[in-house]
Amino acid sequence: MPLQLISVLGLVAMLACAWLLSNNRKRFPWRTVIWGMVLQFAFAIFILKTPIGLRLFQGAQVVMDQLNAYAYDGAKMVFGPLGDAAMLRGAFGASGAYVFAISVTATIILISSLSSLLYYWGVLQKVVAAMAWVMMKTMRTSGSESLAGASNIFLGQTEAALVIKPYLPKMTQSEIMALMTTGMSTIATGVMAVYAGMEGLSAGHILTASVLGAPAGLLVGKIMFPETEPSETGERCHFDTKKTATNSIDALCTGASEGAMLSINVMGMLIAFVAIVALLNGLIVWPQHALGVAAPFTIQQMLGWANAPFAWLIGVPWSDCPLIGGILGERIVLNEFVSYLDLSNFVKTHPGAVDQRSVTLASYALCGFANFSSIAIQIGGIGALAPERRHDLARLGLKSMIAGVLACYLFAAVVGVII
Repeated sequence: MPLQLISVLGLVAMLACAWLLSNNRKRFPWRTVIWGMVLQFAFAIFILKTPIGLRLFQGAQVVMDQLNAYAYDGAKMVFGPLGDAAMLRGAFGASGAYVFAISVTATIILISSLSSLLYYWGVLQKVVAAMAWVMMKTMRTSGSESLAGASNIFLGQTEAALVIKPYLPKMTQSEIMALMTTGMSTIATGVMAVYAGMEGLSAGHILTASVLGAPAGLLVGKIMFPETEPSETGERCHFDTKKTATNSIDALCTGASEGAMLSINVMGMLIAFVAIVALLNGLIVWPQHALGVAAPFTIQQMLGWANAPFAWLIGVPWSDCPLIGGILGERIVLNEFVSYLDLSNFVKTHPGAVDQRSVTLASYALCGFANFSSIAIQIGGIGALAPERRHDLARLGLKSMIAGVLACYLFAAVVGVII
């Protein structure tokens, strides 16, 4: 069976899974789903198949490479030789030319500063508002959930909720579900740049995936929790957050501080989660060794077996499904940072061992915050903005994470149909 046809089957399967998990199967949001799929296909075809789109795609890679180079200039100023990839390569070889903690910190801080500056200038708000307007008019989603969905493309899960803070207390259950799902099916700009800079991964695909995550998250969220109440916002909504920076310099400084805190958080999570995986593998492998098992299985292999069918459904060749399935499972149990890092390391250390189509589709399927830790982040972060909705957030947490996973697999399958 052609791989593109399998991806079509995957589209149907993801939508069917969302419908089966719906709390009201009789109220299927046909318009939202149809237009959500149209928007995804239209954007993906434009970027991946048209001459203008391909130039933008290639330009994104150039821009990301340059931004990473500029970030390294800043890193060299602070860390000296440890921030100089050329010097490290000469001293330790190709494998020692990349100090992960330094490159991640430098990239996140630079992107965070630039994002803060664009927000101060009002550029980011205009882009988000335009994207929200398109989804609102075509998919017939409410103003608050459309604005939150578009904001999630650029901001973090809780920062996007801050944009619609005045509406949170009166948002419907379905709108809360849509807010949480789009938070799960997208990633923030700061970490997006880090993933795009990883060896073997494409900046163009990462950026495309992040945009596709908004309509995909909205449509899956609305399938799993259809709207049955009148919305307070309807087709209107506007940015509530005010500029806190005094001028452009202050905006850059604020962004740098926020980026520094984010990078420390990222490194802390990576150390903890990678160590936890090693601990779990030790607990799993030890009794197998005691029983004389020659080739004991690990938690990565278990995740691979469980997620291989989903990898196949998005269009990954079956020979690569155990590997890609394990990486997809890691994202759910741990986070997407660990998964992207493992994918990049495998591509780097095993050149040609995995099909490029598999790497591309995995890059899309991983592009979202859909993991167990994000449930706690959303309950804590959004709950602090609207304490009266904390119960609803806790009740919808697991459901929204599943919706986020399905949304990521859905837009990965969309790309699988096209490439």
